[in-house]
Amino acid sequence: MAVLPFVIQPKKNTEIIKIGDEQIGVFEIERKGYLTVAEKSFVENVTQGSDGVSSLVLLANKVAAAHKTTPEKAYMAITEAMSGNNKSKLAQAISTDYSEELSFATTRMAESMQRRQIAAATILLQTRINHEWSIQDTLDLDPMLVQQLTDLYDREEQREAIDPVSKEEEAKNIVGKSPEESGV
Repeated sequence: MAVLPFVIQPKKNTEIIKIGDEQIGVFEIERKGYLTVAEKSFVENVTQGSDGVSSLVLLANKVAAAHKTTPEKAYMAITEAMSGNNKSKLAQAISTDYSEELSFATTRMAESMQRRQIAAATILLQTRINHEWSIQDTLDLDPMLVQQLTDLYDREEQREAIDPVSKEEEAKNIVGKSPEESGV
């Protein structure tokens, strides 16, 4: 692997976290505090073309033109109608006048979210555990594992900081390992 000539080396804070529970099994995976370009790119490629948000934006523009309001207000009323919370007159109108389009947009959003979850879980397993892992392997997993991997993906995407390991903790980790694990 090629190395960049850093003037200041990046910090290598990582941690091993557990995914799963006693019922569905537990495995460990590395948390880096960020996503690699490959990880982000994979998820974007898989979810491309299934974006439910574009359906909502199209509907918002249609509703805004028909009801002489801004697309932003129409969008908010659409999300209100999607959740079944029809407090505003516009949300009520959308529920009755645009029920078919609303149903289509809701379905597209659900499909988009599901595709993203499967892609996120797959790429984390592929890049951090087993490079031979496939989407089909992910589809065979317990949904709880997929959800926990998606949560990890989201944390990494937000670049949630990893607390640096103290020198004492690092020494405990090294001393507690077998000679093979510690590189001796």
